[in-house]
Amino acid sequence: MGYDYLTAYISASAIRENLRLLRQRVAPGVQFCPAVKCNAYGHGLKEVVSILAGQVDCLAVATPAEALQLRDLRYDDPVLLLLPAGADDDAMDIPALLAELLRRGVTLTVTSLQQLRAIEFAAGNREASVHVKVDSGMTRSGVPADDAKALVEAIRAAKNVRLAGIYTHLACADEADKTSARQQLAKFDAVLAECDIHPGDGIVRHAANSPGVIDLPESHYDMVRPGVSLYGYHSSDEMHHRPPLKPCMRLCGPLLQMRRVAPGTRCGYGLTHTFSQAGVVGVVPVGYGDGYPRALSNRGIMRIGGREVPVRGRVSMDQTIIDVSDIPNARVGMEVEIISADENAPNSVAGLCRMLETIPQEVTTRLGHRIERIVVE
Repeated sequence: MGYDYLTAYISASAIRENLRLLRQRVAPGVQFCPAVKCNAYGHGLKEVVSILAGQVDCLAVATPAEALQLRDLRYDDPVLLLLPAGADDDAMDIPALLAELLRRGVTLTVTSLQQLRAIEFAAGNREASVHVKVDSGMTRSGVPADDAKALVEAIRAAKNVRLAGIYTHLACADEADKTSARQQLAKFDAVLAECDIHPGDGIVRHAANSPGVIDLPESHYDMVRPGVSLYGYHSSDEMHHRPPLKPCMRLCGPLLQMRRVAPGTRCGYGLTHTFSQAGVVGVVPVGYGDGYPRALSNRGIMRIGGREVPVRGRVSMDQTIIDVSDIPNARVGMEVEIISADENAPNSVAGLCRMLETIPQEVTTRLGHRIERIVVE
């Protein structure tokens, strides 16, 4: 155990159950490549990898540092780096970085001829495994669909570079209207045909993110890349199907201090809350420095022993004030549930998303380094 006040309990059984539910959505033989970028969506890369190791075919990350961290954690199965590592950036030693990624068996994403040439140079006598990312309509990263054939042909002609996969990313798969997603898949299918890439030829085709896995079977191809759903959260309320995913994280901290307040007492930065009657307040050692949003000032809910307690005043960097007047047995040292794993609780990730008008990914990825993550069943 560490010496931080905050603990996030990560449920291994919940993650395994979510993986089982997602596997039910796809055909046998379809590979799974969960996204564990951004510290496993805030749940802890080391902790989540300890649960997923041996259960999936591949893991996807966003940055070179994340890919190398997986190797440092002794994760030996395939790792797919989603962002190109061969960009022309004077601040990075690209040849050395690429050489290290290739030495450690990381599969790289290619979106341009420039990146391909950098990888080819770095590979030397070592084979580089790459996936081409195609922009099929999201207009973010990826080779434009019209240029994909030329890039694929260049990879096939390159020395010591192997085309191991080709993929795209869906922009609107979590919306009720799947027209845009299906248009992207049609464009991706056209690219596959133009590049002479077919099922069973050893080149892994993939497109499905979490909503694709759940709602769009035509997006499954050879491999799927679930993200937020693995951790127990739905992408949107518009999904056609809502398998009973289990949130895997519960965030807690101690009630660090208590004091009585008189009517008219004001609290927090800016003194934005005034107590209309006498009561008891407590301090929880969590704040926006830990990823507990300042926007929850005078709005947030926490729980003590299953009972709801409101946030009073502004959320500070390291401390949040709660009203424990209705908790007769409240005492210093009691566990305060900051984020609940009960999706129906007001302080669940889903509940916080409703308050903040945001998505689960933003809530969980904000959770900071001062939070100790512990795997539990």
